[in-house]
Amino acid sequence: MKPSRLVVVLAIGSVMFWAVPAHGQGYRVRIDTRYQSVAYRGVQLDSILAADAVVGEGGGWETPDGFAAYCPNGALYCTYYTAGDSRRGNPFVASVDGRIWGLGVTGLSIVGKARLGWDISDPVEWPGVDPALQLVEGYAEYVNRLLTVQLGRTNVMTRLGYWGFDGARADVRLLDDKFFVQGYGGWGLARGVALPVTSSALNPLDDLQPRERQVLWGAGLGWSQQGVDARLIYQRQISSESDNIVGEFAAFDATIRPSASFAIVGGVDYDVATGNWGTADLAATITAPRGGLAVTVGGKRYRPYFPLWTIWGAFSPVGYSAGYGSVSYAPISGLELWTRGEAYGYEDTEAESSNVSVESDGWRWTLGGAYKWTAGWTFKADYFIDKGPGSRSLGFDFVTTWQPMGSVYVTADVQRLQRPLEFRFDDIDVWSYGLRLDYRTVRGVRLNGEVRYYDEKRDRLDGAAFSWNQFRLNLGAMVNFGTPIVGGLHPAILRVPEVRGTR
Repeated sequence: MKPSRLVVVLAIGSVMFWAVPAHGQGYRVRIDTRYQSVAYRGVQLDSILAADAVVGEGGGWETPDGFAAYCPNGALYCTYYTAGDSRRGNPFVASVDGRIWGLGVTGLSIVGKARLGWDISDPVEWPGVDPALQLVEGYAEYVNRLLTVQLGRTNVMTRLGYWGFDGARADVRLLDDKFFVQGYGGWGLARGVALPVTSSALNPLDDLQPRERQVLWGAGLGWSQQGVDARLIYQRQISSESDNIVGEFAAFDATIRPSASFAIVGGVDYDVATGNWGTADLAATITAPRGGLAVTVGGKRYRPYFPLWTIWGAFSPVGYSAGYGSVSYAPISGLELWTRGEAYGYEDTEAESSNVSVESDGWRWTLGGAYKWTAGWTFKADYFIDKGPGSRSLGFDFVTTWQPMGSVYVTADVQRLQRPLEFRFDDIDVWSYGLRLDYRTVRGVRLNGEVRYYDEKRDRLDGAAFSWNQFRLNLGAMVNFGTPIVGGLHPAILRVPEVRGTR
């Protein structure tokens, strides 16, 4: 059976189970919806005859109406950019998470997660709504004291990232959960989206896109005992069309806790297919015995990797190394202060140009604090600065939340971002003002709405500056319903992640 048909069969089976519940069945469903109204605009390329270009005040070429132009020596035409039309998208997204159990076999349940998205604008202005319906997960799960098995569209999250696939996954727990063995495999999905890599919605490279789905499989070992958690994982992707390796990785990570107030966390991964070390990190955190103070010091090395079927690996991406530290301190009840800093540098690209000199290192720093007042008020502020190669940014945000009653939260915030760009022709200064209302009407129902205004200034020397100012509207609702849980939540429900953010 083709993987797409397998997914459809499992999805239909899940619907049938939900539609005709049997005696003793239980179920939980969460419906999460969100609507946004967002305006955006880009730039459009135009040209004029080179003979019509004029020299501007800064000594460069311009159009007669004041737009900076690019005029190569000897060219018949000069090119320039103007502001594109303002467009407003109105995307609506609904996600449904559900689980049903009590199917006649102890430990057996059916899980489904689907996403529906479309733009109600006419014409459609918002990207990412094709296809409108996506099955994020849809699998049957069997759990007992020693074993967890999933069959269908599922996923695995490891140090190598989040990987989805249509197939099977099994976790075996031994020695009183101290040791576990994991295995998984199936037809892989594209990274970061619940679609096969062959989907027409993921076709930016046209002829370079795979014509057949890829097979993904992996295995892992883990150990957890007396303050030590360690995990080893191996994963491989193979083209189902040619049997060529698309990606092959190995990774190791561990957490060591010598005491309740001290922890060391680290790991490393290796790209077997290309023979390159990937990302590695090591950090130590110490906390005061009574809490209130926490200090973290660490370092990392990051190197991106790409599937071998893409063209990006041909550009020989280099990694960067960074050292960082953070301190958080709660001197009194309700007050917390924190700061974090990081310095980083990119590796040598081994590309030389006698006419260009660029920076390869940078640093970033954040200072913030929060205070929770007993009268139902919470205040939070952050100041940040980032000086890196190619750009600089600095700004702040201030957020205050008021809880006038147990079911209502009112949040207001002010943010500012300044971005002088090294390789651009303009500097950007953005102010943002937001007002949000969250209302929990009854148990299992949440409503929220937000109005936000962006005031953006673009400092340019030519006539291409344009207004980006706009209002944005966000509306959302979340509904939870199903079988009442007596004596605490069902373990299956505890595994359903909470995904909605505050903004």
